[in-house]
Order: sequence, then structure tokens, then C-alpha cells
Amino acid sequence: MYETLGVMSDVAKARNPEVNDKGPGSVRSVERAADILICLGTNEKTLTEISHETGLSKATAYRILGALQKKDFVARDEDTGRYFLHWGLVGVLSENIGREQRLVQSAQSYMQKLWRYTGETVTLYVRKGYNRVCVAEFVSQHFLKFSVGVGTVVPLSVHTGSPGSLLLAYMTEEEVAEVLMQCEQAGLNNNTTERGVLFQELQKIKKQGWASSFGERINGGTSLSAPIWDRHGKVVASLNVLGPSSRLNKDALMGYLEILKECAASISARLGAPPELLRGVGNTK
Repeated sequence: MYETLGVMSDVAKARNPEVNDKGPGSVRSVERAADILICLGTNEKTLTEISHETGLSKATAYRILGALQKKDFVARDEDTGRYFLHWGLVGVLSENIGREQRLVQSAQSYMQKLWRYTGETVTLYVRKGYNRVCVAEFVSQHFLKFSVGVGTVVPLSVHTGSPGSLLLAYMTEEEVAEVLMQCEQAGLNNNTTERGVLFQELQKIKKQGWASSFGERINGGTSLSAPIWDRHGKVVASLNVLGPSSRLNKDALMGYLEILKECAASISARLGAPPELLRGVGNTK
């Protein structure tokens, strides 16, 4: 109540120490903002949760969150009402510290949404050198299911699942050629006669914005993948749905394409991806 009046007595300040020194640039204001950022560092939270964990009133927390939103340090998910650290804050931090942690944190709620909708295993892969690595996973609760395991490393080679094909599609031709050379040296059956066809397949994936596979890496397994972009307009990860072909035939798998693309676009938006890359792809708030 005191904050809405604009003027308050010393007695009012004494009774409500939270609003003391609330002037612009005050140390206390900085401390409150820092408390909120630290609070959001562990997970996304509602206004009520932020207020409870920081000890700030909802009105004060809301005011500070508004200021942080203007700087793109914090954003609010319109679907859940939860606040989370946004790319503006990430931008002032080191690009190399906690990059995967920030990616996983940004992806968690949308991976869970996709997992609940499909009932199938949902994974998140990033590229590391000539490999792809699983950095997050929600495992299907069906009796018959496929599980990858966080930390699993898979070579980036031809026809080894939709996540690998998708990541390859957004690499340069020089990078793809280097990957193929490494595969040949490792004896992964990628000969030069396949390269022309391969590049055509990768161009198709890049144009359509998704990839699918049927029994390429795991016999009896099918998967569907969509790209996740960062604020530099670069594909940094692949979001994937994986399940047995007995349940996920082509029609069933393609029935999940739109929500997969929507979730991937929403994660990309959280990472600050350029809006033009996400236009027309579901709800990216």
C-alpha cells in the first residue's frame, strides 16, 4: 500500500523496512534485483514463489521483475505464468560457462510438455566435435520404450538417427565433408559415392526444418527431430521424440510434428533466437 502513495512517513518506513531506500540506484534496490536473479537461477518460478523465497512482497517483486524484463534479463512464460532468466542476462555472461546448463534449463518445461503430449521418450542433443551428445531426457512411461541416457555419445555419421541428420543439415558443406572423412577413417561405412545423395537429403531437411528416421540407428525405433536456435541464429541443439515403430508408425510420428516444432521454437525464443527464424511456428512466448 505504501508504495502506491509515492510519499510516506518515517513511521511508515519503520513499519515496512522493505520499502526503505527504494530510490533509483539504491544499494537495496540492487540487492533485491540480485535476490530475484539468484532465485530464478535454479528454476523458473511464479510471482508467489519468488515473493516467498526472497521475502519481498508481491508488489515489490512484480515491480523489480518488470524492470528486469525491460532489460531482457528476465522473461515470463505467458502459458504458465512463470518467470525465468532470459537471454539478455546470458549475453552479459561468458558464452562458454554453463552454456549447456542454460540450454537444458530453458528446454525443461517444453520437453516435459512434449513428453506428456506424446507419451514417448523426449531427448535433447547437442553437437560436440564429430559427435552428438544427449544432455537431457524424459523417458516414456510405456512398458515398451527406448531410452538413450544423458551423456550418451553418438558419432555424427550418415543414417544414424534423425538427431544426427538434423545437426548435420545445419552444418556447412565443409564441416559435413570433414565429418564424412572422419567416419570413413573410423570405418563407419560412409563411402564417397553416397555423398551426392547425402547432401541432397541434408538440403531437404534444412528446407523443411525437421528430420525423421525409421530404424536407422536402433532396430525397430523411430524418431522425429526439430532444431533449436540461439540468439546468434545458429542451431545449437536437436529436440527429439523417440519410440518403437510398433507404436510410432509414420502417420503417428508425423502427428507429433507440429507440437515438436512449437516446443523447439519456444525453447529457441527463450534463448533469444531471431524472431524471423521462428515466424509461423506455433506459440513462441
